[in-house]
Amino acid sequence: MFETSVHHMFLYFFSHVEDPEIKKYIEQCLHVSKRHIHAYIGIFEKEEFPKPRGTTSEDINTDAPRLFSDIFYLYYIEGMAKFALNGYALALTEVTRQDIRNVFRAHLNVLQEINEIGIKLLLAKGLYSRPPSISTPHGINFIQNDHFFAGFTNEKRPLTVFEMNQLFQNIRANALGKALIKGFMQVTENKKICTYFEKGKLISNKYVDMFSSLLLKEDCNVPSTYASEVMDTTISPFSDRFMLNHITHLITYGIANYGLALSMCMRKDLTLMYIKVTSEVMGYAGDGVKLLVKYGWMEQPPTKVDHKLCDD
Repeated sequence: MFETSVHHMFLYFFSHVEDPEIKKYIEQCLHVSKRHIHAYIGIFEKEEFPKPRGTTSEDINTDAPRLFSDIFYLYYIEGMAKFALNGYALALTEVTRQDIRNVFRAHLNVLQEINEIGIKLLLAKGLYSRPPSISTPHGINFIQNDHFFAGFTNEKRPLTVFEMNQLFQNIRANALGKALIKGFMQVTENKKICTYFEKGKLISNKYVDMFSSLLLKEDCNVPSTYASEVMDTTISPFSDRFMLNHITHLITYGIANYGLALSMCMRKDLTLMYIKVTSEVMGYAGDGVKLLVKYGWMEQPPTKVDHKLCDD
């Protein structure tokens, strides 16, 4: 389902991209996503297992005016490659059948190449936002007291490299999500979905400001945002079904990111912040799921047979 979603986004990007280097990169991503989809379909057919509907040609109009800039295309692909790399790495550790392991291993290798090419392009075009860095430590230090874990007083210790990086990466993820939702909100004609997207835009904006303020207080650089990369068209290239499903997929990625950040925090104020953020995002995700169910757009994952006991 994820592969068909990004594949059709790439198809739309490819029909409008102007930069020749970015066009070549999107074309490569198209070929990769197409191979992945065919690999999955082959496995489902071999097992006589129903394949998900996912995203189809009915969900996209490549002739619609462009909604995003070439620069956004690069940031989007980098974000989706990171999402997929994390997902495939997890899948590889949980799968035991050798043929399925081989599929995920091959996909991981290709995605690493895609990610590397994307970063090189961003660097070459001066678009890559570098994470905060520190001077090389002079030696190894050990935590001397509990103050290291505090965070609710004015005498907060400086952020660790892990905490800085997680704040930075979560700013980037929210900035990308905000731009995507801004575009979707602009083209949907469904008022309920538009209201849902607007709420997501406000949440993303709040988190960008919250995380940025923590980095700026310690003179750390923050990443750029991408809202200006959304064009002014109001003609939708995507079905409402596609847009709502895509956003809910990305919300699950965001929740996973906050869980990772929470595991790396050693300051209590940051721990509490991520707990509150995760709770709010899960509530927002729940609202999206309710809309998907209401419109009959949410595919149900396969479940085990319900062996109910006989009535007395």
